[in-house]
Amino acid sequence: MLKKHPYKERLQAVKLCLAGYSVTSVGHRLGINKDYVLEWLLRYQRDGKAGLRRRIPKRATYAEKCKIVCKYAEKHVSLQQICVEHNVSRSAVERWTRIYRKGGYEALRAIKPRGTGCKGMGRPKKQEPQTELERLRYENEYLRAEVALLKKVRALMEEKEKRLHEIGRKPSKH
Repeated sequence: MLKKHPYKERLQAVKLCLAGYSVTSVGHRLGINKDYVLEWLLRYQRDGKAGLRRRIPKRATYAEKCKIVCKYAEKHVSLQQICVEHNVSRSAVERWTRIYRKGGYEALRAIKPRGTGCKGMGRPKKQEPQTELERLRYENEYLRAEVALLKKVRALMEEKEKRLHEIGRKPSKH
């Protein structure tokens, strides 16, 4: 699981880098992956302290995903530079790259946004019958289902009475 780093920790890491410590030594000193430290430093250089604050995830279009993946996978631009430049998360870029390598650019088009439920799942909404014929058909279907349910209940009760009779007990009078 990815460890969340609070704002103060990110700011401390950037200040140490600006004080002359290398990204690797700052990462080692604070117990943080050096890639994160470098990304925070780049964001700080571009946006100041605001670049270190949590940001709202960006919904990238198909064209943007293709452009980002092309830069990362084919032109070998660093992951940190891409994340800072396009304001996307590392995990998103890595996921898109993995999908691209498996299925090409067209596979990126098929990605569904995370966090949205599948359409068509669950019980469909009932529609009121439009005509008299539809209303009667609906009522007929309902009555058939009710009769089938009552038959099933009767069969279960008879089966229970039969079992009780076999072991010598009298059934209750429901």
